Amino acid sequence: MKKGKDKRKRSLIILSVSAGLFLFILGVVSVLSYNMKIEELIDQEKKKIAKNSAIVAQKGGKQARLEYLQKQRADFDEKLLSGDTPAVAAAELQTILNDMASEFELMIASQRIITPKERGIFLEVPVQITTQCTITKLKELLYQIETYSKFLSISNLDVRVVRARDPKDVKVTIDISGFILNRSGIS
Repeated sequence: MKKGKDKRKRSLIILSVSAGLFLFILGVVSVLSYNMKIEELIDQEKKKIAKNSAIVAQKGGKQARLEYLQKQRADFDEKLLSGDTPAVAAAELQTILNDMASEFELMIASQRIITPKERGIFLEVPVQITTQCTITKLKELLYQIETYSKFLSISNLDVRVVRARDPKDVKVTIDISGFILNRSGIS
């Protein structure tokens, strides 16, 4: 009977050691699995941090680009006629043309506002003037219009000699356009 008790004792010890070893291995596997999950989460967080750091690093470049574009827009806006309506823009254009004419001692015989035309995001505001002058003064006036600080364009130029025998003076009709933003064309 002693042999049977020893066998049971040994079997119980082997079973206990096996169960303990099994639990130990199960615990090690659980810890390793948990560590792998933690490492994956850490890698994901590192990637997020790297991505956000790259975005933050680009912020300076994006800010500089935005400031550059805002300056370009401000410079561009200065080249447009002021005023939100064609009537205000036409009045400004007439003032500009009158100032130019007085600079070259020209008398503007007539001024007429022509119907504005849509040009995409712009609205072309034309004014027609008629004057009598010499070819030299006409050349100076045209040069002044073309090089003016605002966007001005000449869409029509009609030149006629006043006296055929003395072609010193000419009668000139000029259609000059300035531009404003077309508020109805911007969507």
